[in-house]
This record gives sequence, structure tokens and C-alpha cells, in this order.
Amino acid sequence: MADEQIDTAAGGETQQQAQMAVQHVFLKDASFEAPGAMGMENAEGQPDMNLNLAQRVNQLGDDRYEVVLTVTVTAKQGEKTAFIAEVHYSGVFQFAGFSEQQLPYVINVMCPNVLFPYARTQVGTLIAAGGFVAPPLQPINFEAIYAQRVQQQQSEQAPNGAAE
Repeated sequence: MADEQIDTAAGGETQQQAQMAVQHVFLKDASFEAPGAMGMENAEGQPDMNLNLAQRVNQLGDDRYEVVLTVTVTAKQGEKTAFIAEVHYSGVFQFAGFSEQQLPYVINVMCPNVLFPYARTQVGTLIAAGGFVAPPLQPINFEAIYAQRVQQQQSEQAPNGAAE
């Protein structure tokens, strides 16, 4: 973490290189419910699958954060819920050398990119253990999600700033 570089353009001053270290990755919580499983054997066609993502960030210290990625897959056959699988995968990350402007990007894009493969595997295992065929969960573009969220926040703030 203490890697330093000599920045010759800055007159030879040492400057810390931006780094992200994964300290711990773990399954924080998992649940599987199959409220409509007993009535699904006569159902025709494939159930409708819905994927929801959520993220929570807890600051553990000046440069340490816990990022919790929640992945929820819900399968419905008509109005009946076949199953709900939910996984909370957590990671403890330590950051050094990132500016205040860079840190939200790193937390909201890079950290979920680390956690999602673990969560995807666990969701698939839960669904298979419940007796269902696990859908292939495609990779998620967290950068696009973050950009959309930033754009939405900026558009919500623009009318308020213009009115003042």
C-alpha cells in the first residue's frame, strides 16, 4: 500500500500511487424461498426471471470500506412466485491515493466488479439446490449503472440549482 513514485514533473516530490486492496471477501447473507414450487410441475413455458441489484457501503476507517452487493433473482410463473434467491456478498476494501472525486467511482464500479462473480455463483448454487434450473446470469456493466446514477442525480439537482 505504501508504494511511492517520484514525480519528476512536480520537482522530484514523492507522490502516492492510487491503489485498491481487497482485504476480505465473504458471503454475508443468503436466502432461498420457493413459495410456489409445489404447483410448478404443471406450468407451461419458462418462468419470468427478474434480477435486482443493490449496494450498501459502510466506512470502517479512514481508508477502509465494506461494500455489500445484494443480488436478488425472482422467478414467476404467471402471478405465482416460483422462487426468490437473494445473496448479500461483502468485501472489505482498502484504498490509498484516490482523490475524493475518484473514490465514488472506485467504490461503485470496481468493488462490485470484484464481488459480482462470487454472488453470481452463490445465487446459481441456491437455485440449483432448490430444484430449479439456474439461469445464466450475465456479467453486469457497473460502469454504465454508475454513469446512469450520476446523470440522474445531476438532472435532479439542476432544477433546484437553477431556481435559486
